[in-house]
Amino acid sequence: MIRSALRTLTANLCEDPNQTKYTQTKYNDALETANQQFAMDSKALYKDSSMTMVNGTAAYALPTDFMLEKEVVLNGIELEPISRASLQKVKVSDRWDDDSGTPRYFIIDPEEARKTITLYPEPDSIVDGTDIVLTYYCFPTPMSSDSSVPLNEAALMVQFHTGLASYAAWLLLLYLTQTPEIAQKRNELFAVYQTKVIEAIQTSGNTKSEPLSFHVRNIRVR
Repeated sequence: MIRSALRTLTANLCEDPNQTKYTQTKYNDALETANQQFAMDSKALYKDSSMTMVNGTAAYALPTDFMLEKEVVLNGIELEPISRASLQKVKVSDRWDDDSGTPRYFIIDPEEARKTITLYPEPDSIVDGTDIVLTYYCFPTPMSSDSSVPLNEAALMVQFHTGLASYAAWLLLLYLTQTPEIAQKRNELFAVYQTKVIEAIQTSGNTKSEPLSFHVRNIRVR
């Protein structure tokens, strides 16, 4: 659904078919909040970002829509996540950030102050290749007009649009006096949203139909 259709559905869920209880801005803001929240709760949107490793450079900028990493692969080999705190505990008598070699780990710093992915150890050779592929969960692009489609216009996400409208209506009903009837209505709306989130978690992702006969991630190529 486009934003205008979602707004109409949200208004109906709020028992406001003429859209007079709330301004259009309030409706749009609630839908945008739902758009972002659904992506965070479901982790249903993810994409790949390709980077070029540079000899002697450990840190690289994260994509602007980065939410959370899924995996990092360097020249076809999956790297392991590690934290600065873990490195500092091991390297008690030496600096870890001047270690060099073939990267085997990565550090994600999503905070505004950094917004980087750091390879560890710092690469000292590019003879084996320079291809970094960061697969990450992303924030959806904000809906800028009434013709915008939520959740990055992903066709497979259309089935969850009613969850967004339900969440938006759940938010808007907070503006009203919280009578038992309103509280019950909000509970029902949030239950619809939660159901859609669970459906998204269960149905999105690579090769969901693959039988779980063994754990592929246990296989390592070194």
